[in-house]
Amino acid sequence: MSDPNPARRRPRQRLLTVNTDQGERHASWLELFFDLVFVLAVAKVAAVLAKETDLVGFLKYVALFVPVWWSWVGYTFYADRFETDETQYRVMMFAAMLAVAALAVTLGGAFTGEGDAAVIVCYVLVVLVLVALYARTAVHVPLARALAWQYILGLGGTAAILLASLLFQPPLRYGVWAAAIVLALITPFLNIRQTRIIPFDLDHIPERFGLFTIIVLGEAVIATANGASGVPWNLMTIGVAALGFAMAACIWWINFEFVEDDAIRSDRLFPRFVYLYGHFFIVASIVAIGIGVEHAIKEADYPRLPLPTLALFGGGIAAYIAAITFIKLASGVCRLLFIRVGMIVVPIAMALAGSYLPPIAVVAAFLAVLGLGVWLEATFAGKRETIAFTRLSPCEHEGKAIVFDPRSSEGCEECIKNNYKWVHLRLCLTCGHVGCCDSSVYKHAAKHFHAEDHPIMASLEEEENWAWCYADKRYVPLRRPTGKLSI
Repeated sequence: MSDPNPARRRPRQRLLTVNTDQGERHASWLELFFDLVFVLAVAKVAAVLAKETDLVGFLKYVALFVPVWWSWVGYTFYADRFETDETQYRVMMFAAMLAVAALAVTLGGAFTGEGDAAVIVCYVLVVLVLVALYARTAVHVPLARALAWQYILGLGGTAAILLASLLFQPPLRYGVWAAAIVLALITPFLNIRQTRIIPFDLDHIPERFGLFTIIVLGEAVIATANGASGVPWNLMTIGVAALGFAMAACIWWINFEFVEDDAIRSDRLFPRFVYLYGHFFIVASIVAIGIGVEHAIKEADYPRLPLPTLALFGGGIAAYIAAITFIKLASGVCRLLFIRVGMIVVPIAMALAGSYLPPIAVVAAFLAVLGLGVWLEATFAGKRETIAFTRLSPCEHEGKAIVFDPRSSEGCEECIKNNYKWVHLRLCLTCGHVGCCDSSVYKHAAKHFHAEDHPIMASLEEEENWAWCYADKRYVPLRRPTGKLSI
């Protein structure tokens, strides 16, 4: 007997992104709260680069930014698919926030004999909370069990290798550390089939990446303010600070007006991965440019900008434009390719030639590159037709999905005859057959497909509104009359 008051039902963990009835989704209040600890983490990583702007400092910055960014990505994709209002979920997310905050405050001690252990232990805690979340998913969401195990094994291995790195002395320790981070980064590749068939929300994920970009843009603005607050104000320092803020404005304009989300919305994995990993270079380069602005303000009265500051500007702008170009290429919407290549080369050349020019002239020249990018995109990129994307794409067998009334009102037809037990029920949309799911022992829904060649099955579980095409081996939209399928 169903609960007459659905609002009192205990929220149940499920795979959100196969729910056909779910409308457009936006970041939840918990996700926005969760992002706050990453504001601190990004600030601490930026402080590492601000303290050491030479090649060694830059390598430290990259080595620390990768796990911070990948942790955010891991929790973001988990929440996209499995977020609930359950108390257990919220408590575990709060625990993750605490672990990220602890990681943030220890980052300054990384790559020192006394500080490495704290960084590694805190990062392991961040990883293990995510592993625990996937462990809950493996128990409660049979649809995503294989995907959950993929991340349990990949991230669990990452944690084990990180802890093992403490048994070694530097620099060998950092080699083991790097191996652990590589394992974390390739975890989505450990089971390509599951990565492909388990969908994510095509509106929610781009929004979440945009919000993280706002975080790092905020860090760039803070770096500008820090630089301006630590020097006497004169025409040079004020001018460089204003130019630095204008850079942040140009980056915002390019990123949120002209960086398409077609790649992450693609049905193919390659464009998705280009978008995903390309965004690391976007956010990392924005932070580097911000630190370059901070140092340029402090060095505005110097005859020439030091080479590390020039490298932050030139390398950061080149990496930013290159990442955007690759994402556009993967999206199939890249125009003005040769001009874009020139815009990648020019900042690098300017970094080499900048030691012959006054600081404010160099900063103005770097701003001109970004300003040119805004102008070119607005003038020549052209308006693209707005494409309506759906979370799930229909298959060619959609015409066979015509039956929405179950033949059996008691459960799996074969299991009832043989007194078997089942886990979940599936409805054949061609003939109305009711069979048990692939998580059940006898998998009668799949056997029905192989026997009758009826491709599309729909869930008969409460609050689940999705369909699966056995022929194409993927989730498809559930086309049905108004009302829920039920027995």
